[in-house]
Amino acid sequence: MTHNLGVIARYAHRIYVMYAGRIVESGLVDEVFGQPLHPYTQGLLQCVPRLDLAKEEELTTIVGTPPNLIELPSYCPFYPRCFASEEYCRQHAVPELDYFGGEHYAACHVLSGGELNEAIS
Repeated sequence: MTHNLGVIARYAHRIYVMYAGRIVESGLVDEVFGQPLHPYTQGLLQCVPRLDLAKEEELTTIVGTPPNLIELPSYCPFYPRCFASEEYCRQHAVPELDYFGGEHYAACHVLSGGELNEAIS
C-alpha cells in the first residue's frame, strides 16, 4: 500500500485505487494509468508533480475534503468532490465495481450509466 504513484508505476503489476475505505478502481497498472476511469483516479493522476512544468506552477489538487470515515454517507462518498457527479449519484447506494474490459473495473454510477442503467434493468 502506497501513495507514491511512481513506485506503483515502476514495480506493480496490478493496482487498486481506494477512496473512503473502498476500492473505486482496479486493473493492470497500464490499464489504470493509461485510461483512468473513476473521477478520483483521474484526479490523483492529475495531482502528480510534473518535471515539464515551471517551478512556480501550482500543483493540481482535488477540491473539497475527504468524508468523515466514521459517518460515511449511504451514497457515493466521492460525490461532493466529483467533477462528473450527477444527482443520481447522491440518490443511490454506493456503486459496485463494474467491468470495463481487460482486467479493468471501476465503481461509478456515471460510468455505469446511472439512470440509463436503471431503466434497462
